[in-house]
Amino acid sequence: MTAPTPQDSQPSDRRAEIAMQLNSDADELPWHRSVWTWFWVGLLACGLPMLVIYFSRMWRLTHYQYFPFAILAVLWLAWTRSDRRFYPPLSWISIACVSLGGIALVGGWSLRSPWMVAIAFFFFAAGCLNVMRGPLDKSLLALALPLALLVRLPLGYDSLIVLWLQPITTQLSSLLLDVVGVPHAVDNNVIQLVNRDLFVAEACSGIQSVFTLAFLSTLLIAVYRRRLWLAPFYLVIACVLAVAGNVLRVTTVAVVDQAMGWDWAEGWPHDLLGYLTLGISALFLISFDRLITSVLHPTGEAIVASKSNPIIRTWNACVDDGSLDNAADDYYRAGMTTHAPATINRSRRMSGWMNAAQSQTVLFAIALISFSFLGVTTVRAFSVERIQLEGGAGMFVDGLIFAPENGEIESYGNAFDLSDRLTSRDGENPILGRNSDVWSYSTPTQDDGRLTGQFVMSQTYQGFHELCLCYENKDWELLNRDLRDPTPAGDVESDVPLAYAIFRTPQGGRGHLWYASITESGKQPHPPARPGRLGSRFADAFDATSDVSEPVMMLQIWVTSADPLEPSSLEKVTEDFALLRGRIAERVRELNSTKTVAPQRIPPANNAAETTPSDADESDEARS
Repeated sequence: MTAPTPQDSQPSDRRAEIAMQLNSDADELPWHRSVWTWFWVGLLACGLPMLVIYFSRMWRLTHYQYFPFAILAVLWLAWTRSDRRFYPPLSWISIACVSLGGIALVGGWSLRSPWMVAIAFFFFAAGCLNVMRGPLDKSLLALALPLALLVRLPLGYDSLIVLWLQPITTQLSSLLLDVVGVPHAVDNNVIQLVNRDLFVAEACSGIQSVFTLAFLSTLLIAVYRRRLWLAPFYLVIACVLAVAGNVLRVTTVAVVDQAMGWDWAEGWPHDLLGYLTLGISALFLISFDRLITSVLHPTGEAIVASKSNPIIRTWNACVDDGSLDNAADDYYRAGMTTHAPATINRSRRMSGWMNAAQSQTVLFAIALISFSFLGVTTVRAFSVERIQLEGGAGMFVDGLIFAPENGEIESYGNAFDLSDRLTSRDGENPILGRNSDVWSYSTPTQDDGRLTGQFVMSQTYQGFHELCLCYENKDWELLNRDLRDPTPAGDVESDVPLAYAIFRTPQGGRGHLWYASITESGKQPHPPARPGRLGSRFADAFDATSDVSEPVMMLQIWVTSADPLEPSSLEKVTEDFALLRGRIAERVRELNSTKTVAPQRIPPANNAAETTPSDADESDEARS
């Protein structure tokens, strides 16, 4: 046999080199040459235009201003823990995330909803992190947990959490004030001190600390690699600690006001106290994390014993997060033959096939699809603001329940004045309604002054419309919302309460809102006990007092003031509003008894007195 010449060995070496390239693992490719790098980058970037709108709106909400830190923390952890390469979505979790993200993205396009695009971004990021891995991690899925808090709670539930926690904070603060001997009284969510009324939402940061501590709890799970099934317990403890911190703030503000006369409910003392209590709550959260690791830890002989003991094996599978090292286990691992998981083997085979087939055509196709998605998102993003201005679409029904004659509503009361009627028809303002009538409202006070505001009759809604959420969209901070039983006024008596809410502006101004509804048949429905949207509908289904399912008109009185109103003034406006509601309900019933027809046809509006959305915004910022 003749020895191979150098010329004969060159083709075989070339074939071996080609075979090595075809069978090479994705780990040997630079990250920027991998198809899967641009696959995930394209998915994460395709919703960027709507994400800019979404995050710019979130920045206006103080309780979501942690989101830049959440994004930076996840990026830093992913960069330091991973091998800095991307892999195909072959696990069932990553496939499900990509599928759900695609559905949410298409929904965001069709509805022009930045919120749904944010959901798609979360699912895409979770799918990408699930397939990423590093020297100490088989998957980085836990890093997606802080990103879940970037998605705003739907239906205004993030703003409603404060209303659920305020009664707890008020009662616990009252208990502590009794312990320290501060005289006070409690009226709903207001702590009445000797010299002032202290609103719980004013003395504490409301839901800001709740969401901040929730983010910190998810960050602890991600940083310390805790098991994901512990996340609900961490979130519950975060809520408990947030309530405890707010109780401490309210009690401190009340004690300082009573003992020293200092107002720590506003200004830099309020902010400093808030950061201090938030820091204390965060330390307790870290202490809870240490307690979890002390109680839920793997056994001392995790690997050796678990091989023959199924109980230990199950326990360690649930609690072992790799935070405790055992020398015997390390020695045992060193002697074991490791086998790559099936998912990683499939990933390598898939990556090898893709790398072999990778070409400029494949990269061009991925870029073309990504830019197409980005273009669709950009086009749909241009119409997002217009939809927000038309935010009432879908909540109205055609026609009028009651079209008052000129001077009719003005004659309903002698203890107050209504004037300067403004009429608007065929609008889409969610707070004014499709058809609205606005009057200037004025009533005398006990100090011989005049309290002025606006009385608005809006129609026709599909059901009770929660006006608190609309005013919050105009940067009015909700301090308190409850139901009030009106005192019988004149010849009108009603045992149906009305909703009353107090707001505050960043400049310190106060806004007072009385509102209620009247149905097409002239009934006065019981307002929801809490200002929910979807949740109140579910609760009303089991409430015997909420059996009304017909179109309604909304009535409201809106009053602004620089200082808190006197209790007598609040009672006077409540009586006036109850009188107006009762008279209008009687009038609607009279019209229904004389003729049985559908809601009245819309008469032409008085053009000289037509109200436009811009006019509404100029009227004490009373509309959204």
